[in-house]
Amino acid sequence: MICACVDDVSESDFVALLRKTRDVILKRFKNNPEELKKTKAIEFETLVCESAKKAAKGTIFENKIEQTGLHAFPDIIARKFYGIEVKTTTADKWVSTGNSVLESTRQDGVERIYLFFAKFGGVFDVKYRPYQDCLYEIAVTHSPRYQINMDLGEGETIFDKMNIAYDSLRGLDKPVRPIVEYYRRLAKPGEETWWMESVDSQDAVLKPTVSMWKYLDVETQNSIKAEAMALFPEIFSNKVTKFQRLLPWLAAKHGIVIPAVRDIFTAGGQVQYTIKNVGYKKIPKIFHYLEEMFSSVLDIVKNMAPEDARYYWQLKEDVGQYTIVDKWCEAVIDNASLTLKKNRQFVVHLFAERLGRKYSSSFLKEEMSNYGLDF
Repeated sequence: MICACVDDVSESDFVALLRKTRDVILKRFKNNPEELKKTKAIEFETLVCESAKKAAKGTIFENKIEQTGLHAFPDIIARKFYGIEVKTTTADKWVSTGNSVLESTRQDGVERIYLFFAKFGGVFDVKYRPYQDCLYEIAVTHSPRYQINMDLGEGETIFDKMNIAYDSLRGLDKPVRPIVEYYRRLAKPGEETWWMESVDSQDAVLKPTVSMWKYLDVETQNSIKAEAMALFPEIFSNKVTKFQRLLPWLAAKHGIVIPAVRDIFTAGGQVQYTIKNVGYKKIPKIFHYLEEMFSSVLDIVKNMAPEDARYYWQLKEDVGQYTIVDKWCEAVIDNASLTLKKNRQFVVHLFAERLGRKYSSSFLKEEMSNYGLDF
C-alpha cells in the first residue's frame, strides 16, 4: 500500500495522479507483455509506487510518494492526505476480498483512500475508486473483512445497507458491533452469525476442528452447558423448537456436533429437591444442572454485553448492564413455567435462594411473596 504524503491537495489532483499512474502501468505492460505474465501481486504493489512517482513529476506530488509496510493500511485524520490501497486478482472479474473491518494497521495522516485494483485475468486492466464505494459485503477469514466490487452501483455498498457512513463506522471504538447487529437481523431461524463472539477482538479465534460431544472431557462439557444455559433460556421450556438455536451455535462457535442434544440436558429423568425445608418432586434434570452450575452460569450472564443479552434472550427492549441478571432470571422463569407448570414455584425459589434477598429483583421478591415463601 502506498501513501501520498502531502497536505492541502484537492481530491481532483489526486484522482488525476491515479489516472496518470494507470496510464503509465498500461503502457509499460503493453510494451512488455512478458513482464505482465511474470508480475506477482507483491511486485505489482511496488510497480504502482514506482509508476505513481513517475506520474507525479511536475505535480505537487513530486517527491512526496512513498511505499509503506507490507501489512500497513492508511488512516484518516484531519489533514488532507491521500492513500492508495493496491489490490490484484488473477480472475477475470472485478471482485476480491478486502481489508479487515477493524483496520488495526491504519497509517496516521491519510484522509482519503482509493482502491487501485488490477485485473490480471482475461485482458489486463486497472480501475480506481474511493475505497468505501467498492465495499459491498463482509466475509470472515481470521477476522471480518470487506468484500470488494469495483463495479458496484450507487447505493449498493455495505454502508448503504447498514445505513451508516463508512467514516462513522470506522470511528467507533467497536466498529464490528453494528455489523454483527446487522447480520443478526438478517439471520433466519437456525442460522448463526458464528464470528460474533469475537466482535470486540481484533482477531477472531476460531476452532480449527469439529468434535463429537461424547469425546469431550467433563470439564469442557460442563463449561459449554453453563454457557448454553446463560444464552438460551428457551432450553428450559417444553417447546419442540427449544434446541433450534442452540445446535447451530454449538457447531459454529465450539465446533461441536451432538446427535441427540436433548440428552445432555435431560438424561437421568427427574429429580427431587428440598430448598429451605420445602420439598419439590419430579423436577426435570436440566434444573439440576442449573442448580449445580449456578455460579458459573451467573458469571457468564454478568459479563454479557447488553446487546448480546437482548439478542440471545430475544427481548424487545434494551437491557441495562445493572439489570442483566434480573432479565435473565425472568427469561428462564418464563420458559421454565411451560415445563414445570404446577412446580413453577421451584425455579422461583431456586433463583431467590441462590441470589439472596439483597441481589434479588423486585420481580423475584414479588414472586416469592405470591408463593408465601421467605428468603
